[in-house]
Amino acid sequence: MYLQYWLSAAILCSVLDSVCSASVSASASVSPVAQSSPTISYIASGTISSSVSASPAEASSGAISTVSKSISGVLNSAPSTITPAPTSTTAGKSTPTIGTTASFPDVGSFPRDYSPSGLEKLWDVVGPVESPPFTTTVVPQTPVVLPSPPPALYPSFYSPNPKDILPNLKFPKGFRFGVDTAAYQVEGATKDEGKGPSIWDWVSRQPGAIADNSTADVVDLHYYLYKEDIARISALGINTHSFSISWSRIYPFGTADSPVNQQGLNHYADVIDSHLKANITPVVTLFHWDTPLALEVYYGGFTSPNITDDFINYARTVFTAYNGSVHTWYTFNEPRVFCGQVGSYPFNLTYAPGVNISTAPYQCSYNLLKAHAGAVKAFREMKITGEIAFKSDDYIGIPWRANNTDDIDAVERHAAFQIGVFADPIFVTGDWPQILKDTLPPDYLPRLTEEEKKDIQGTADFFAIDAYRTFYIAAPPDGLSACINNSSHPDWPTCNLETQYDSNAGWAVGPAADPLSDWLQATPQFLRDSFREYHKRWSSPKIYFSEFGFAEPFEGVRTPPEIYHVTEDVDRTNYYMTYLGELLLSIHEDGIPVQGAFAWAMLDNAEWGSGLSSRFGIQFVNYSTPTLERTYKRSAFALSEFFKAHLQD
Repeated sequence: MYLQYWLSAAILCSVLDSVCSASVSASASVSPVAQSSPTISYIASGTISSSVSASPAEASSGAISTVSKSISGVLNSAPSTITPAPTSTTAGKSTPTIGTTASFPDVGSFPRDYSPSGLEKLWDVVGPVESPPFTTTVVPQTPVVLPSPPPALYPSFYSPNPKDILPNLKFPKGFRFGVDTAAYQVEGATKDEGKGPSIWDWVSRQPGAIADNSTADVVDLHYYLYKEDIARISALGINTHSFSISWSRIYPFGTADSPVNQQGLNHYADVIDSHLKANITPVVTLFHWDTPLALEVYYGGFTSPNITDDFINYARTVFTAYNGSVHTWYTFNEPRVFCGQVGSYPFNLTYAPGVNISTAPYQCSYNLLKAHAGAVKAFREMKITGEIAFKSDDYIGIPWRANNTDDIDAVERHAAFQIGVFADPIFVTGDWPQILKDTLPPDYLPRLTEEEKKDIQGTADFFAIDAYRTFYIAAPPDGLSACINNSSHPDWPTCNLETQYDSNAGWAVGPAADPLSDWLQATPQFLRDSFREYHKRWSSPKIYFSEFGFAEPFEGVRTPPEIYHVTEDVDRTNYYMTYLGELLLSIHEDGIPVQGAFAWAMLDNAEWGSGLSSRFGIQFVNYSTPTLERTYKRSAFALSEFFKAHLQD
């Protein structure tokens, strides 16, 4: 999902007292209304933001940006002494033993032993793993029958029922009504059937990395419950499921010269076949942030150019295995967010030689962009049927002060750093956005050769965007030039600030999500403008609204978690209905060629740094029961009713 993995300034201050005096938090110094409204602050795009709620960043995200100099100096000089404050545990779940300091083997020192004992040594880096309550695939014995839908939420004079929203407008024929998941976040069974560890299996055991100290060892156990989950979404009328494959299930050691895990290939073959039998189209993402841990210890993962050939080999293997069954592919989910995550704790312990926390996001971007291009080249050379692209994320932004030149220019910087960093090379020029090249020296952002530009440009068959929200963008309070021309400036290199309230009277841009997902507010009023901008800047004959969703406030921390409270997800329901109504208008009135919309998420899951405490699912998962019982929420029924009324046969 889109949650980013940035450490918030508050958490970082609890980690390193010295950092607090360095003014790394945007809220400490950049709010233009700080004196009159001390509780309102900017979120700095490109600095440390979003309370350990990894997007994966879905955190406000300057995912592709660097951490301030004062922070990177401390983190690089003494990573083994980082000791974040303790956090609470999640009721009903066992938690790992977490030490007082983060630790990782010296990159490059780990032997390449591809034997079973070598795999166990990799798991030793992670530590003990929680076993699932059952280890066989559950096959539903009877068809799923939807329970009675909830009563109308509001009087019809105030809010129409989902089927009555813009009743005369329909989605185009063949429109994909989808839900999303990602392997690490839902599968569980983390050590079963030959799987190797991923970087997130390690991250979840580092101090301060996960807000509630939970892991994804078991989580939804979708690995064994996928048939039930497919039956449940089929009952809702969902016609597409976008999910990811775990690289370390296919190649436990990650590398091209290491053995393939046939159990992993067989598992996903049955997952795909089960979707097709239920008339649900599978959409497959090759990589959703779960780098094989082996590649991190061998050479530093995506901070090393070695990753490119290993990823292309993995892609070729998966393409060959599922060609003809899968027709829509993504190489990477939200690469900007992922590479921003690489530039944060505790990933700063995993770098290739010569890379530091300031340069890591950009070295990652360069290597990942080449890996994407190589995988797409292989896809086309192998004549794989279907279409392939990658998933962008974020938004263009709106000038905070409409007639302010600095704010207008700051919007362009936001667009370049947040989306253009990958979309410009692939859809437009083959090269990085000019703003990035003008700002970042080559030792940060490697320059692309003419041959690389040729290989990269045009390596997407459609445009996909994870567009959860749109915010205002402001220049730093001391002006844009003061930031751009000073690499020591706390907002450099992005030099733009995401702002969650208007410049008029301080009204919020939209209703807030759960505090653990403080990067998110519901902003349907800006959706049409955003999609017009996406289509104008990165034109494509087809667009997928590849992720959108909402974290119902406090849903994951209710005590006790009364089911009738949890399933009444009013804010999430309103979010989906307003966004989908605006999407219909975008298609019919603005001519935007949107061919699918995918709700994050199919069910509650491990939301990266937020753990199990921030919930995005349209189904509740009871983690206190051995069967991990699922229950539909109001939003699931609303989506079902809306699409039933607005899809064409």
